[in-house]
Amino acid sequence: MSRSTLDDIDRRIIDLLIEDCRMSLRAIGADVGLTAPAVRDRILRLEDTGVIEAFSVRLNARALGFVLEAILTVEPLPGKLAAVEQVLREIPEVVDCVVVTGEACFVSRFVLKDVSDLDRLLGPLHDIARTRTSIVHRKPIPPRRPPF
Repeated sequence: MSRSTLDDIDRRIIDLLIEDCRMSLRAIGADVGLTAPAVRDRILRLEDTGVIEAFSVRLNARALGFVLEAILTVEPLPGKLAAVEQVLREIPEVVDCVVVTGEACFVSRFVLKDVSDLDRLLGPLHDIARTRTSIVHRKPIPPRRPPF
């Protein structure tokens, strides 16, 4: 499904689901001017075509006791790419990780209960990678959908 096959109603349904994926079909329908069954059919079509991959829960890490969030860039030492990836997979505090081009190979986001957690989390990477850590100060742009 391409941008041209999504109409304004599809876009609005997606925006409403991003805001609250538990919103009832009836409430969505009232917003977009469709019946609940028509909304259901559109959502199913969006799922079938791969536009909607999944519905998920967004957790508040602070409410779970994680008071800090950090961004870690990781440059594996020669021959250590797979080892670095495995270490990152095994750290439960890593909540997101991407492979990128450029100097750093991995950019991950992780949560901390205390700044002293850094030693424990970065320790396994010490002999296999160069790392750079930045503490997240604020998030001026919340998660959002791509423009379409």
